[in-house]
Amino acid sequence: MASYESKPQDQRPGQIQNPPPGAFRPPQPPAPTPGFQQGQQPPQQQPPYYPPPPQPPAQQAANREKEESNLTLFRTANFFVHAFTPRARTGAPQPPPEGTILERIRWTSAEKQRLVEAQTRLLPQIDTYNAAKWREIAIPVWLEGLVVAIVLAITLSIQALNIFNTPAYTSDEGNVMANAWAILQGKITPYTYTYDHPPIGWIQLAGWARLTGGISSFGTAINSGRVFMLILAVASSLFLYLITSRMSGSRSAALLAMVLYSLSPLSLIYRHEVLLDNIGMFWLLLSLTLITAGKSKLGTFALAGVALGGAILTEGLFLFFLPVMLYAVSLYATNFQRKFSLVAFAYITLAIASAYVLLALLKGELLPVGGANPHPSLIGTLWQKVQTPVANGAFASAWNSWLQTDMILFVAGTVAMFVNILAGIVNRFQLLGALFAVTFWVMLLAGKSVEPFFIVLLLPFLALNIALALNNPLRWLTRKAGFDLVRALLLFILIGVLISSGVQGAGSQRANNEAEPQRQALLWLRDNAPHTSVVITNSYLYADLHDQQEMGVNGSAPFNQAQIYTNAVLDPAIADGVLNENWQKIDYLVVDATMLRQIRNDRQYRLLNEALHHAILKAQYGSASNGTQILIYQVIH
Repeated sequence: MASYESKPQDQRPGQIQNPPPGAFRPPQPPAPTPGFQQGQQPPQQQPPYYPPPPQPPAQQAANREKEESNLTLFRTANFFVHAFTPRARTGAPQPPPEGTILERIRWTSAEKQRLVEAQTRLLPQIDTYNAAKWREIAIPVWLEGLVVAIVLAITLSIQALNIFNTPAYTSDEGNVMANAWAILQGKITPYTYTYDHPPIGWIQLAGWARLTGGISSFGTAINSGRVFMLILAVASSLFLYLITSRMSGSRSAALLAMVLYSLSPLSLIYRHEVLLDNIGMFWLLLSLTLITAGKSKLGTFALAGVALGGAILTEGLFLFFLPVMLYAVSLYATNFQRKFSLVAFAYITLAIASAYVLLALLKGELLPVGGANPHPSLIGTLWQKVQTPVANGAFASAWNSWLQTDMILFVAGTVAMFVNILAGIVNRFQLLGALFAVTFWVMLLAGKSVEPFFIVLLLPFLALNIALALNNPLRWLTRKAGFDLVRALLLFILIGVLISSGVQGAGSQRANNEAEPQRQALLWLRDNAPHTSVVITNSYLYADLHDQQEMGVNGSAPFNQAQIYTNAVLDPAIADGVLNENWQKIDYLVVDATMLRQIRNDRQYRLLNEALHHAILKAQYGSASNGTQILIYQVIH
């Protein structure tokens, strides 16, 4: 049992205050004889000192056990913790199971007195020897930070190479930047908000535009968004390094995962595009970093829940990662607080994500409403997505695109996922890494539509699985060497090969200028079309035509009548209210290959098709062979 008391006296480690009765006492000098001064010899010699006879072995063992059992576990200036031998072992009488209150009070007082006067000793200060630490390479924190900073700088330079010119601007980028421009104007979207995606993603882009001086700070709206994506990409690479370092226990494996993630050809294509998936992945990796590096602190788990909630509000697909994130919390939380940590993490995540539902509820658009004036609703949009048939060939097209772009990472990461599932029987951290990749495949197979940029959700976990699958076998093979240098050298050689191949691949991919035809079309409209014209174009030119400081306006009057072609025919407020279903209301059509194919083949775009039949070609840019051709038509009324 332990006693928490306060003693003014101090005690040195290992010293016994009062030796027990019967213990050996060292000889004491004889006391001076009365009548003689100190230092003078007495007239008669004192009798010699004889030590007491040795005690029986049983008594010596009992005394030794009693000394070893009475310990001072902790001591400060005014506080210490004692551990005492139980009364049953010391032979002291036990209190009666039943007795009067007076007898119990007397026993309690005697017990307190015994604890105060008990013989105690401090535990010895022992430096433990850890063989595992001896085998690992001792790397200073500053050196680790320097290496990581150098690798991040290299990957940042490669990713930033020709970032504004390739790939060509896409309609997904244009939609997100158009919504960000609408936020700056005090609206959620430039058109009717249909609850396709939560608005937090483009709200962050609007904040970035406000921070950098406007949405046109880097030439075009999409250029501004791509710079923001580049910053998030570097931060995501750093988060993946920290996650892999803690899950594998190896800095070299963490560097390998970071380089694989940063320099993959798929990453060089999609990671700097203005996509909600890139923003949401930043928040997901931040949440996982807080979990793995939080040292089981409840506050860190709460912040991780906030980050995951932000990812869900950016892109609703990240809700699929909630179960595997709960498993990560259970692995990194201590036993006594695991249940509370899981409940707190899930509650905070779902509470933040429910703000999306609260937005629809406050606007009165949670449930669908029929009748003559139906309005968009959250439940109605979700139900429509569930009922949407799967696009024929969409999965096969995306799969072929991924394999042709980076077959090595795709195949190696998938094989590593299965290896980590098998190894997860012994190492649960490998199982955790595999479950993230499994979650992506479940989400992909459960979805109704598949886009090539969906691979953004899998790229960090492919790199994580490869690093985890390689680290443990290499550690086992190099253990015979006595330290970890061989494994680190092998991984660093692989990292060097990946960096050199990444530089070469980036140079070949970034040599083209695929976005230049789109910017040339924008400049033609600025210089040749009246700014009051009704211009039908793709979404990637919308913000540039409406913002007064953008390249397409350059300080003059913006194109306030410019419309995105999908909204021009599918949004009743534009099709009926602005165009009145009359093709003669349209002045210019700026089309690319995708728009031209939809206008000619889809009956929903019959209004634009009719306008196209009454238009003449005014300018064209790019080439049809590589898909960068832009055509500008003027409608003849």
